[in-house]
Amino acid sequence: MKNKKLYNVFFPIWFLLLFPITWLIAMPVNFVIDSIVILLSLKFLKIDDTFQKYKKVILKVFLFGFFADFVGAIFLFLISSLVGMGGEDSGFFKWINEKMIEPMMRSPFENIYAFLLVAVAVLIAGICIYYLNLKNSFAKIDIEAKDKKKLALYMAIFTAPYLFFVPTSVVYNLLG
Repeated sequence: MKNKKLYNVFFPIWFLLLFPITWLIAMPVNFVIDSIVILLSLKFLKIDDTFQKYKKVILKVFLFGFFADFVGAIFLFLISSLVGMGGEDSGFFKWINEKMIEPMMRSPFENIYAFLLVAVAVLIAGICIYYLNLKNSFAKIDIEAKDKKKLALYMAIFTAPYLFFVPTSVVYNLLG
């Protein structure tokens, strides 16, 4: 039982973002997704000079997106670490570990508690994406304030780290 728990603590799905090898895949994929969302959003909002505005913001959007993903991952890591510090013998911490943390690491869809915990992490990352882009990435582009808010909202909705919901078993199977 101890090996299983250590295995899950060191290699949960949301922790993949912290492994260097995933950067080789995650960085180009995130850049492409960010680019598509920015370009389509600017077109949808009927903003002139779409490509010029895209070039002004893409690097910041990309970097803030990664930062926001790490904020969400760190939230999950801290929650699981704090529960681990509470001790497994304690009734309350044992319940949280069995009903929230372990299912969250295996598959957030195992129960509502694990799902909600991961949903909070995705929401935290999405809020970070929204505010960081609104206040920084889009601050100096020449578009109306309401369009900046919509653009930041589109980025938050379409680029939040939904991969946190992918069950660990799927990742294990993909990696061999």
